[in-house]
Amino acid sequence: MTDALALDGIYQHVKGRMALMDLRLRLAEGDWLLVVGPNGAGKSLLMRLILGLDRPSAGTLRVFGEDLERLDGRAMRRLRHQTGAVLQGGSLLASATVLDNLLLPLRDTAMTRRDMARAARLVMTLLQLDGLENHPPRALSLGQQRQVELARALIHQPRLLIWDGLSDGLDLTAIRETLERLGKLRENRKLTLIATDNRPEILADARHRVAVLDRGRLLFEGPATDLAAASASRLELRSALWGQP
Repeated sequence: MTDALALDGIYQHVKGRMALMDLRLRLAEGDWLLVVGPNGAGKSLLMRLILGLDRPSAGTLRVFGEDLERLDGRAMRRLRHQTGAVLQGGSLLASATVLDNLLLPLRDTAMTRRDMARAARLVMTLLQLDGLENHPPRALSLGQQRQVELARALIHQPRLLIWDGLSDGLDLTAIRETLERLGKLRENRKLTLIATDNRPEILADARHRVAVLDRGRLLFEGPATDLAAASASRLELRSALWGQP
């Protein structure tokens, strides 16, 4: 089976400093990985590399077996169509309705307007956004805006979902409810999820794999159930998770 993600010796320099150091990671298709660590750990930078928005200074990064360094523009666009992304900072068009924002990824496809509307209804129902299609983003709460961004990332049925800043605008209850809904996609079509956050409280769900990143170094990667034992014996891991010795 082809890995959904494979990192081999990834390094990244940013403004003369080493921001990521010798990252090595494998993620099978259908796996869910939560990348946690303090602010400045390199989480968002890693997500940008996986999306092909930046290129690593050294090392090999493969997504579904494709070496991103070797892809031409056409192949990169094809791979990006298999990927949905929710990034930090907000990306909804303020002048468009929720529905028009959702349909943006489908504009350049061969889908009819009816099929696009059906896809929008399905993803809005999944995330419990029904009734908001004609609202402008400014009329929504921050949490609802993030859910709309998530719906837009899912509307074209990607194989991989990147979610940078899992708890931006959402409390722990909303996050867990949303992940439960996404679990249906994981079961039905092996959706692979890579999400980031700096709140260790999110680790309560033991079904996820966890990677702990701090100052560009990968301190831990494995099942969430193994993290407590690992942090009990490693000061640097406890410090990265909770800021305590």
